[in-house]
Amino acid sequence: MNLRRRLATCLGIIVACGALNLASPIVIAKQRTLDPGEYTMLFDGASPRTRTVTLTKAPKKLDAVVTLDGEDIDAFPIDPSTAFPAKGRAGLGPLIPYRPERRTYPLFDAAAGTDVPMDFLGPGSVRGLDTFKYSAELSGGCTRTVDAERRTGRIVDEVWDCPPQQWVLAEETKAAQVDAARRDVAWLRALQVMAVVTRTIAAAAFITGLVLYARRG
Repeated sequence: MNLRRRLATCLGIIVACGALNLASPIVIAKQRTLDPGEYTMLFDGASPRTRTVTLTKAPKKLDAVVTLDGEDIDAFPIDPSTAFPAKGRAGLGPLIPYRPERRTYPLFDAAAGTDVPMDFLGPGSVRGLDTFKYSAELSGGCTRTVDAERRTGRIVDEVWDCPPQQWVLAEETKAAQVDAARRDVAWLRALQVMAVVTRTIAAAAFITGLVLYARRG
C-alpha cells in the first residue's frame, strides 16, 4: 500500500470515529426527550389507584394531563427535553427531570394548587439500580416519596403515605420501570465506552498518519 492510500485510510478512520462520536449526543437527546402518549403507573393499597400522565404534542412543548383513577387532577405544558413545566409555574408534575440533581425541587400540589418543596433525601437503591430519593409533604397530611434512577430520572419506586392509608408502586409497574431504566443505563454506558474507544482509535490513526507523512521522504 503506497503512502497516499495509507494516509487516506488514517483519514477515513478519523472521520468514521468522529461521526460515531457525533451520533452519541443525538442518541442521548432522543432517549431523554418525552414522547407523546399515555404513561400509567399502578399503586397497591387498601384501594388500588391508577395514575396516568397523557402527553399530547403542541408547538415547542407537550401538553400534560394527569388523571388519578380517571379523574383529571392536573394539566400543564411540559418541556419534553427536561420534564419541567414549560411555562406558567415552577412546580413539577409527577415526572422527575432527566439527570436529577442533589437538590430540592418545587413540586406542584394539585390538591392545594400551590408548589411545595420536594427534598433530596440522599442516595438509594432499587433492585441494584442506584437512585436518588426525594420526599415531599403534601396537603391532607400526605407524603410522597420517590426513587429516581440517577442518570435518567426514571421513577423506579414511589410511596404515598396518607395516614391511615398508604399506596405503594405496584409490583408489575415497578418491574417495568426497573427494566426500562436498566435499558436506558445500558445505552448510556455503551455510548460512553464507544466514545472512549473511538477517540483512542482516532488518536492512534492521527499519530500514525503524522508518522507516515514525516517519513514520506
